[in-house]
Amino acid sequence: MFELVRGLAIVVAIFLSGNWLHAHGVPIPGGVLGLLLFYGAMLTGVLKLRWVERAAGLLLRHMVLLFVPLTVGLMDMGGILSRQAFAILASLLVSFLAVLLTTGLLARWLLHPEPETSAGNAQGVQ
Repeated sequence: MFELVRGLAIVVAIFLSGNWLHAHGVPIPGGVLGLLLFYGAMLTGVLKLRWVERAAGLLLRHMVLLFVPLTVGLMDMGGILSRQAFAILASLLVSFLAVLLTTGLLARWLLHPEPETSAGNAQGVQ
C-alpha cells in the first residue's frame, strides 16, 4: 500500500511541477512539462521505476474511467457540435492530411539512402 501511495504522490508532484512551470512563463503545457520532467528524472536515475510502477499500473488499468467526464461533456454539447459539424470535420480532415503528408515526407527524407555516384561505381569496378 505504501508503494501505491508513494507512486501516486510522485506522479501528482511531477504533474503539479509541470503546471507550476507553465504558470510561471514556460510556453509549454503543464502536462507536457510534467512528462518531460518525469522522463528526465527516470533517465538520470533520480526517479526509480519501482517507486512509480504500481501507481502507473493502477492508472493505466483504470484509464477508461478517466474519459467518462469528457464523453458526458461532449454529449451535453450535442447542439453546438451539430451546428459546427462541417467546420469540425473540415478541420479534422485538413489536420489529418497535413500530419500524414508531413510524416510521409519526413520519413522519406530520413530513410532515403544516399544515391551512389558514378565515380564511386567506377572505383568499385576497377
